[in-house]
Amino acid sequence: DVEVEVDGRRYEVSLWVPGPPPAVAEEAGAASPRRRARRRGGGGGGGGDTGAGTVVAPMQGTVVKVLVAEGDVVELGQAVCVLEAMKMESNVNAEVAGTVTELRVSPGETLSAGDVVAVIE
Repeated sequence: DVEVEVDGRRYEVSLWVPGPPPAVAEEAGAASPRRRARRRGGGGGGGGDTGAGTVVAPMQGTVVKVLVAEGDVVELGQAVCVLEAMKMESNVNAEVAGTVTELRVSPGETLSAGDVVAVIE
């Protein structure tokens, strides 16, 4: 919920964004991904408790800014990129702490919900 003030009156507003919430899905299998290859971020097996994860786009949109680079160490909840959808900008956040081993997006690129943004190990 968000509280806003319009013409001196306060309102409490709930926001709903279509599609799944931002999520991290583990990589399944031993595929060797290419830098620009995108895969849907469905739930997968394997991985164990390594803390590795795949940051996926929560909705369709255009990448406005990439905030990390391959090799960067990121914290849980840190913004990885900024996605614009319906004239609103939203951060796509890391759901695990670790090192960015793959970055699969660049500014201006259009993503679909579930497209892989980055891999963090």
